[in-house]
Amino acid sequence: MDGLDAVALRYREHLDDRDLLALTGGRADQVPALRRQPTLLLDLLDRRAVTDPILDDRHADAERFRYVSPFLVFAAAVHSVTGALVGTAYVADRTGPRSRVPVFDGPALAAFATDPRHRLFLIELLTSYSRVASGVAYRQTGRGVRRHRWDELDLPRLAGVLEALPAQQRAAVWRRLGDGALFLAGVFPEHAERALGLVQVARLQRATGLRLRGWDGPVTPLLEELASRAYEHDGVSVPRGVLEAPAAARRVLTLVADRHLFPTAPGWAGAASG
Repeated sequence: MDGLDAVALRYREHLDDRDLLALTGGRADQVPALRRQPTLLLDLLDRRAVTDPILDDRHADAERFRYVSPFLVFAAAVHSVTGALVGTAYVADRTGPRSRVPVFDGPALAAFATDPRHRLFLIELLTSYSRVASGVAYRQTGRGVRRHRWDELDLPRLAGVLEALPAQQRAAVWRRLGDGALFLAGVFPEHAERALGLVQVARLQRATGLRLRGWDGPVTPLLEELASRAYEHDGVSVPRGVLEAPAAARRVLTLVADRHLFPTAPGWAGAASG
């Protein structure tokens, strides 16, 4: 099985019959073929005629997404945005809440964004935050059992769970720290700016043992560095391209957020230009 087949099988695992019906435009007779040949799913998602109706914003949100899974919605958004990058000379990138500047690396970003493994990674990451998890971890100390409440989008608190786990069980937390860093930087950067002040970053560094180079600077490069270093830990599995270029992954998430999650005014908010 080659890499494309493996990726296509993952898509098939995520999509239910209602999703497949949406992809075929309501033609139930075509659904079995998509089950038998999952690579057809990738071909369909690369077609704007297929993804545009899924992402159509002319209907109330409750009706718009009522009959499809979060995975299909994010797959349509990621494929739509990354497909639009092909052939572009420059791509808008965020410099502030309503500020975008052109970055002249369209071909390089398109090569990253259209890699099937990178697309799957970004879709699964977005889908995983359609419901945010939280809980309580317990650790035995010299003074008894210590209770630690965590939320997976509160990165310092999530990092605090590492101390409560044996080394062989920490990979899942490291992976979630990396995912959360990219998600916040790409989708909710304003929230991250407010939530990660110097005190919170100090707590994050103390809990992870990491010394982040940009600890006193803008939050976006700080989170990109955190993602890369969290993904480097043993047992964490992410595509090599994401590990080596977290900024590219973050930029695609920013484009998806600007285009489909929180649409802004036309212009630099567009996915790409060329």
